[in-house]
Amino acid sequence: MKKLLLNSVFIIFLMLIGVKSHAQLSGDTFAKAKQSKTANLTYVYSEAPGFAANIGGEVTGVCVDIMSDFEFFLLDKYGITVNSTMEKQHANNFTDYLEAVKKSSNGVFGLSNTTITAKRQQEYNFSPPYITNIAMLLTNKEVPTLNDISNISDVFAGKTAITIKGTTNEEQVMKIKKQYFPSLEIEYVNYFDEGMVMITRDENYFINIDFTYYLEAIQSNKPIKRHPAGDQTAEEFGILMPKNSDWVQPFNEFLTEEYRTSPSYRKIIAKHLGPNALRLLDSVASGN
Repeated sequence: MKKLLLNSVFIIFLMLIGVKSHAQLSGDTFAKAKQSKTANLTYVYSEAPGFAANIGGEVTGVCVDIMSDFEFFLLDKYGITVNSTMEKQHANNFTDYLEAVKKSSNGVFGLSNTTITAKRQQEYNFSPPYITNIAMLLTNKEVPTLNDISNISDVFAGKTAITIKGTTNEEQVMKIKKQYFPSLEIEYVNYFDEGMVMITRDENYFINIDFTYYLEAIQSNKPIKRHPAGDQTAEEFGILMPKNSDWVQPFNEFLTEEYRTSPSYRKIIAKHLGPNALRLLDSVASGN
């Protein structure tokens, strides 16, 4: 009887954990915040170097500082004081992070290197772009340089592509497979840091990944190589919001081109991504 009771308690405990892990996230609406002059907002993040990362127990990065500037904007223009909560349970699974924001309501914001795509815009709201991404092909440093993407099946013969389901990086890998490398094998991971470890240890992998991972790897003297033939600069990142969010309006007022060229914004980029990132972004903006 005692054993049965303990088993029942354990099952109920597991059920409660499951309910908590799948609980719908929410926050105040902008309409309510304008009336009450306070806003309880929820920030959901997925680990992305420089953009949103847990360092010593504190989540920091470009997205976090942009949200801080947004909070100041709300206080200055609308007199709204923000009380924010950082949700960390989806930090190491980008797919779960996307799903959590999709199922949330009102004042919830997704912080990560989330690419704005037409498909995602059918399921989410986005802020205006906060940065232009440069997606890169990376391998172990011992791999011969790929000078022409059309030759990838020869130069990368026998190699496996690493990616994450549901990302634009996966879309790019699938395009490579379809156009140039029909026999390409693909291995899936939950987050890109895992993929970066794999390419530093094994020459038989390559990865399509955002430029910040490359900058971090260079700064850390990791044995990786960038293959410029695989560079892509058409992507833009945005702050994610659920489809029913009415916070799009104030975000459009805040995150303007003027803000993206402001000293405050450039200081954020230099602080979290480094001066090399500023140079890369300036070269993209100038078309060079």
